[in-house]
Amino acid sequence: MARRATWPRVVLLAALTLAVTAAPGWPMASVRAAEYTLETTAAYDVQPESRRIAVTVDVTFTNTTPDPEGQLSFFDQAKLAIHDGATEVAATDADGGLTVEAAVEEGANVATVDLRAQLRYEESVAFQLTYTLPDTETALLRIRPSLVVFPAWSFGTSGEVSVDLPAGYEVYVDGDPLRETGGQLASGPIADPTQWVALVTAIAEPEYTSFESSVPLGGGTVDLHVRSFADDEPWGERTLALVERALPILEEEIAIPYPGVGELLITEAVVLDASGLGEGGGAPSAGIEIAYDQPPFTTLHQLAHVWLSEGLIASRWIREGMASEVAGRIADRVEVALPYDPAAVAVERADAAFPLDSWSADAGAAGEAYGYAASWAVIVELRDRVGVDALRRVLARTANSVGPYHSADVASAPVVGNASAPPAPLTTRSFLDHLETVGGVDVTDIFRARVLGEADVALLDARTAARAAFNELVAASGGWGAPAPVAGAMTAWSFEESMGQIAAARAWLDEREELLTLLAPAGLSAPDRLQQAYRAHGGGADAQAELNAEREVAQSYIATADAVNAERSFVERIGLIGGPDPAQHIRLANGRFADGDLRGSVEAIGEAQQLLASAEAAGIARLASAALIVIVLLVAAALLFRRRASYTSRA
Repeated sequence: MARRATWPRVVLLAALTLAVTAAPGWPMASVRAAEYTLETTAAYDVQPESRRIAVTVDVTFTNTTPDPEGQLSFFDQAKLAIHDGATEVAATDADGGLTVEAAVEEGANVATVDLRAQLRYEESVAFQLTYTLPDTETALLRIRPSLVVFPAWSFGTSGEVSVDLPAGYEVYVDGDPLRETGGQLASGPIADPTQWVALVTAIAEPEYTSFESSVPLGGGTVDLHVRSFADDEPWGERTLALVERALPILEEEIAIPYPGVGELLITEAVVLDASGLGEGGGAPSAGIEIAYDQPPFTTLHQLAHVWLSEGLIASRWIREGMASEVAGRIADRVEVALPYDPAAVAVERADAAFPLDSWSADAGAAGEAYGYAASWAVIVELRDRVGVDALRRVLARTANSVGPYHSADVASAPVVGNASAPPAPLTTRSFLDHLETVGGVDVTDIFRARVLGEADVALLDARTAARAAFNELVAASGGWGAPAPVAGAMTAWSFEESMGQIAAARAWLDEREELLTLLAPAGLSAPDRLQQAYRAHGGGADAQAELNAEREVAQSYIATADAVNAERSFVERIGLIGGPDPAQHIRLANGRFADGDLRGSVEAIGEAQQLLASAEAAGIARLASAALIVIVLLVAAALLFRRRASYTSRA
């Protein structure tokens, strides 16, 4: 398994000093080239409990430079490049100790061994060089019970390398091969040691030391639990202090309440992927692993993923780029240095470039390095173009399940619900759409150049036309916004479908204006269900049916109201006296229409119409009844008069 490939490849040299001297009385001559063989066997004895590696190099040195005419060739020193930080450097031959000095020469740490005697042509000498590699705090030289990491290299003109490790370690080798042979790692013959180097990583089952704290945040108190390797407690102390400072600032900068529940576990680990960052985006409850050799910036990056998870952001480049961008944004406030300039590294890694939307976990070491740098650089460029607040609003809208074609003012309120897992996580397409909606700035050029694949790039012109038509539709809607089918098709980048739906919606809005023009003089208000039908169906059949129904009711209402308000005949007025008032039913129909109760409005209009239709007949009936009553009264009066007259005559 490959480990993080950021360690430098060391050019190893066995630099030997050739001395050429003249015999007595002979003239001196210059000799530039030296020929020799330096056969070596290097053994690395790894001692994790002692936190050291004992390095032993057995050397057989042969002078193969013939004596020039009138001169003698000989070597009186041997130089071998040894590890930086080497201690206890010593050399011996069969007769005892040799003088050896370690010093930096031309950027390399070189051990210079003084030979016991001048090494003449075709003569050989054997000696042994030994030194100790102690444990350090650097990433590439670590010798501890939990973890061993060191570069092993060969020496001379040919050689072999062996590595002895205690049992119980899982071993990874990056670079040139070391194979397990007889309980140790062995290289076999190495033809050119100057080009051979292997990075050995040996991992033991870890023992941990824990550090705990509670951090109050807007989204709840975080129960923070940091675990470091038992032999690396300073890492745990540093990490706990950094996380305590960073969590509140991250919540503030991302502007989404902390989404975790329960314990936030952060564990020191050995991360073997090409970036050293690991794949961010898991749930906080699953914990965060941070590579032991990573800078504090990586801790900030991984903490940002507590918010910027796979549930919130589907596209890897957005997730990783935003995590780095927000980590970089707060770095100064928590006194953390940036690891590199993302724009510069993206340019340096351009040979491995790919559309960022296609970035997957199998991109390889070069692809991973490009992906992390380029994603960060693009998010920074977008931030500079649209502003930090636009990035925050995009995340808030996504967390609140607000689509990219909702109004820019939507979801400016605090996030509600499960912010880490909205129904529709942010994708590259929706990210572009959201940015242009809330930022009001065209960023298509950035996405075209570095983010989108060929298929999506081919849709950008159609997208531009569809967005222009969409914006015109929203402007024409009079505040009603965009219908859901139109917004859905736009979000799915189905622009041909979108254009058809936009045209139908525009035609529907034209008819709506005609309806509103009809309603206003009659004192009618359009019911909310008209807008709801538009928002749900656009210019579709259901919305059209609603509009037609309201038009029919309105026309019936207007005709009936006109009839109610018209001048009535004497007979009709008589017919309505003392009975239900048609005007009251018209007022009832108006209220029901405004409430969206079209059926009730029709019933009230019908009642008014029925009253109007029966008014004349009722008047005639009432007049006839009145006449009959008069006749009866007259007859009764006549009879009474006659009776009185008859009584008088008899008297």
